Amino acid sequence: MSNNYSSQQKDLVGQLEASFANNTDKSKVAEVLEAQDDYVKDKRIFLTSVIFPPAEITAKITVEIIDKLRVIDPDQYFLPPESMHLTVKNIRTISDPPSFTAEDIVKVNKLFSELIPQYPSFEFQVEDVVLFPTSISVMAYSDDTLQKLVLALDQGLKEIGFPDNKKYFSNSIFWGNITLCRFTKNPSEKFVEEVKKKTPITWI
Repeated sequence: MSNNYSSQQKDLVGQLEASFANNTDKSKVAEVLEAQDDYVKDKRIFLTSVIFPPAEITAKITVEIIDKLRVIDPDQYFLPPESMHLTVKNIRTISDPPSFTAEDIVKVNKLFSELIPQYPSFEFQVEDVVLFPTSISVMAYSDDTLQKLVLALDQGLKEIGFPDNKKYFSNSIFWGNITLCRFTKNPSEKFVEEVKKKTPITWI
């Protein structure tokens, strides 16, 4: 792994955390999903490209983080292992009705099928647990292959007239994240303290 690029990723994650903590207008920082009372009934959908982590990673997240947080506040929405995913490239943000069609999916799938094989495989290192305004995620860092791939996919989406409509904290440094909890209400102090105990961790 490129220490330089992964260190840039970690620096940006730290800045993002600080921005969310200090900026009351979260919309100016990056895209934030609104909290929902019932995520199971949530009809909003989005279009994105993801990686599903190995079972040993989702099992660790469940046992070492989710199970302990659920004891403190069972009313929050905790993702089941089979739903956990690592986003590589967003395409369309969540909405109801969706902001894309079946034809758009075919077009994007063709583009990604052509571009992705041009890049070598790479690994993510899953580390920090981060508290966002309406969710909790674990961060996944990589070498700069991810940067090159995301920039290529982003450019490709623009060229086919279907640009990514998400707002990012950075348009040049990217990292992965695995959401493990979405809030149905404001978390308690005890809950937040437990989340902060989980930083840092290291799973590869």
